[in-house]
Amino acid sequence: MAERKILLASHSYLAKGLKESAEFFLGKQESMQAICAYLDSSDDYLKEIQYFIDTAKEGEAIILTDIIGGSVNQQVVTMVENSRKRIPIISSMNLPIVLAVALSTGLMDNQLATKLCQDCEPKVVCMNEFNVSDKEGDLDEFFG
Repeated sequence: MAERKILLASHSYLAKGLKESAEFFLGKQESMQAICAYLDSSDDYLKEIQYFIDTAKEGEAIILTDIIGGSVNQQVVTMVENSRKRIPIISSMNLPIVLAVALSTGLMDNQLATKLCQDCEPKVVCMNEFNVSDKEGDLDEFFG
């Protein structure tokens, strides 16, 4: 199987920032592409998304978007549906899911994408309200 192709697509610079953060942990990710939409009045980003879809092979590609139901997500969903390719799309991307996708192996299908989403289900915690002292052990143990 060829190297997995990963597309991160977002409003503004989120996709670029997530790619750079992933590369901080994993090293250079040649097969990961970041598309930042709405940086100007151009719609060139749509051509980049279409090219990714056109050149993607089923089982080897996945697309992650920022906001479920947002304009970038809607455009990606429509373009993938029109291509009739079975390319998994994950929305509400964050660093844990980007890392999980980059590190995953095997056929990239909806089943694997769903499992990765479940494994990375976001948990947002207000640390001011999270009483670490209620946990057994000290802070080093909690964060370690």
